[in-house]
Amino acid sequence: MAIEFYTELQKAYNSNQSFVLCTVIETIGSSPGKVGQKMIVFRNGATVGTIGGGINENRAKETALDLFVTGGSTVLSFDMSNNDMFEGDPVCGGESKVLLELQNSEPRMIIFGAGHIGCLLAKVANLSRFRVTIADERPEFASEAVFPNGIEVICKPYKEAVETAKIDDNSYIVVATPGHVKDRETIEYVLNSDAVYIGLVGSGKKSAAFRASLKERGFDPKKVDALYTPIGISLGSTTPEEIVIEIMAQIVALRNGREIRYNPAQKL
Repeated sequence: MAIEFYTELQKAYNSNQSFVLCTVIETIGSSPGKVGQKMIVFRNGATVGTIGGGINENRAKETALDLFVTGGSTVLSFDMSNNDMFEGDPVCGGESKVLLELQNSEPRMIIFGAGHIGCLLAKVANLSRFRVTIADERPEFASEAVFPNGIEVICKPYKEAVETAKIDDNSYIVVATPGHVKDRETIEYVLNSDAVYIGLVGSGKKSAAFRASLKERGFDPKKVDALYTPIGISLGSTTPEEIVIEIMAQIVALRNGREIRYNPAQKL
């Protein structure tokens, strides 16, 4: 059992997943969980391992899921002598404490399109604590010689690039390909992914047309409406450098728990 647990724990680390590690750190008297027992809780509610089962484990899982929103760590204390609290479960009469630690994976930025905006964005994101992947089907743009060490470069058609990038629930996606057709295709490839953020570079008119087209083609309206397009915050920018600042401001705000949608009338 222990080998299986640590194998799954290593897989979670290697795949850059976010999860909460729950560990029994103290027991007094009779307790279903023993010191050192561990459980992993993933963002989707799946678990690996056990801290003793029953209502304690369920409450630990609920609190773990909250940590994906609030961040940090916490210690839960359980007094199993309270019959009212543990109605329906056998009462052991002891006490236990469980440490919950959020293991946050490093956020990823995946950029489709290595033109002026994509290239600049990759370099700025690389300096802003993101693991960066940039993809383009044009070899002269998707060249490792153009980008600093640490940026993954994919030179493939966008559909294949999406598969290679392995999008997860801590991915921030920016679509900035050379044309409307490639933009649309790429958005369709990534729209049903687990990415926390999907942004499309384009004007208000282009964004409205994209949303309408996606809905007409049968895509989930909620996912379509969740797209960040126009992308970034509104600073009245006109140059690629300024647009990248708008995009990074929006993404960093979201990473830090604050959502800011594009609004030409907003005052910051």
